[in-house]
Amino acid sequence: MKGTFGVAGILDGWKKGDVPGNQMVDIVVKSHSTIRDGLISISAQLANDDEVDYAIDELIKDLESVRKKAKDNIRKTNERIRNS
Repeated sequence: MKGTFGVAGILDGWKKGDVPGNQMVDIVVKSHSTIRDGLISISAQLANDDEVDYAIDELIKDLESVRKKAKDNIRKTNERIRNS
C-alpha cells in the first residue's frame, strides 16, 4: 500500500448489466496513525526543517499522483459504462 492518499470510486465495481451512472470519486486516506486525543497523523514525527520539507514534499507528490488517478478513474469508468 504505497502512499498516504488514494482514490475510491462509487462505481469501481461496476459490471455490464448493472445500472449505468456517472462515476464519482472520493480522495481517501489510506495510511495514518492515531496519536493523542484521536488526532490522525499522516506523517512520521518531524524534528527539524529538513524533515518537515521532505514530509510535505512527499505528501504533495502523493496528492499529485492521486489527482491523476482520480481523473483516470472517472474517465475510464465512464467510458467502460458508455461502451457496454
